[in-house]
Amino acid sequence: MRIGRVLGVVTLVVLLAVVLWLAGGGRLPSLPSAVPPGATEPDVPGDEGAAPAASGTPEVPADAGEAWVRYVHDGDTLFLEDGRKVRLLGIDTPEVGEHLECLGDEATAALRAVLPEGTHVRTVADVQGLDQYGRSLLFLFTDDGALVNLDLIRSGYAEAVVLEPNVLWAAELEAAEDEAQAASRGIWGVC
Repeated sequence: MRIGRVLGVVTLVVLLAVVLWLAGGGRLPSLPSAVPPGATEPDVPGDEGAAPAASGTPEVPADAGEAWVRYVHDGDTLFLEDGRKVRLLGIDTPEVGEHLECLGDEATAALRAVLPEGTHVRTVADVQGLDQYGRSLLFLFTDDGALVNLDLIRSGYAEAVVLEPNVLWAAELEAAEDEAQAASRGIWGVC
């Protein structure tokens, strides 16, 4: 009985994420904030007059590759039609499956909502093309110019993990994490 109730709640969360994504024009939905109703979100120290450029979305580079999504495995790993297994650069999402972590299934559902099978993406590699498991390390842009890696962080489904020598857009990723933490979005408010 309890498993059925949990599955029902997870299904509801996934459906809500898809509806919010569609209503938001294809951008990743934000999870509900952990800020109590009627309260204001906390101020970010040192935010007064700060330049918004660090949290902006980078432009799709002219030399970005082109690919199509075959299958999303979890919140930060997917397969492309050309056979590549991709690990999204600069992020880490909660685990799924046997080692399930808080919001792992929701992060996977969010990525699947943004990158359903057959979705066209633009690909950008950094210094290292592959990780130790042979996965392609990539940033992915949607056709509307959204940087998927960055939007997962902004929405609270992922944390920024910038590992040298792959430091492309590190400032934007870390600024997005700071914003998500300050707003208690996703993993920063729920887990």
